[in-house]
Amino acid sequence: MTYNITQHKDYIDFFYPKNEQFILSPVGSWNYNCADENSDVDSKAVIIPNMNDIVHNNCESHTHIFSNQEHCEVSDIRNFMKSIQKGNPQFLELLFSSRAEFNTELYGEEIHAFIDYRENIARCSPMNTMRAFLGMAERNDKLCNSRYEDPHASKWLYQLVRINECMKKFLEGRGYEECIVTNKREKLLEIKNSHYTPEQIMSLAESTIADCKRLYDTYISTSKEQENKRIQLLVEELVKSILVKNIKG
Repeated sequence: MTYNITQHKDYIDFFYPKNEQFILSPVGSWNYNCADENSDVDSKAVIIPNMNDIVHNNCESHTHIFSNQEHCEVSDIRNFMKSIQKGNPQFLELLFSSRAEFNTELYGEEIHAFIDYRENIARCSPMNTMRAFLGMAERNDKLCNSRYEDPHASKWLYQLVRINECMKKFLEGRGYEECIVTNKREKLLEIKNSHYTPEQIMSLAESTIADCKRLYDTYISTSKEQENKRIQLLVEELVKSILVKNIKG
């Protein structure tokens, strides 16, 4: 399957004016160097609230499922801000996606700042990021073990092994883009598209989650990285600037 995000763009353009659009980015395999002919396109769209949303404390959050089963998750920029301040990998990846489409026409200054500081942002809450990686790994391990005969079991196992690689690189202090972009593409695609037996799936899941827990424990006990309040405040100020620009028009 070739990369095509057109229907996602059309959906966002239909429901949100240009000034309320901030980021539209693919998520998942297209960002990890794991996309192949079987990969569909799922996305996250970060949108900017208008005055009415702010006054009534409306905070957009929903997922649209297209007829071909692709997903577009729409999230308010205030949720995006809190998520990256807390080191959430599922939002941080938007800042590192080579395919992300930013609204530089209206918010270029703020977007350039986000990109310039993205490595700092990605490690502004490192303990939380490592904890989030472990939580994602545990969810996929649980699915592998409780639904090992499901046709999707190999995909859950692939995600578990991929997250294990992310955790190893994060522990080593590598750049965040290097953490999430795999250098084990062939191995991961072999797992993703495999026909492993249930026994093989559970065995590999067991050894991988054990290593994820070991990496987490090692990081917590040895790392001297602390929350970077200055960068968290920078993120907040950038979002404030975007909100003011949108309201002023």
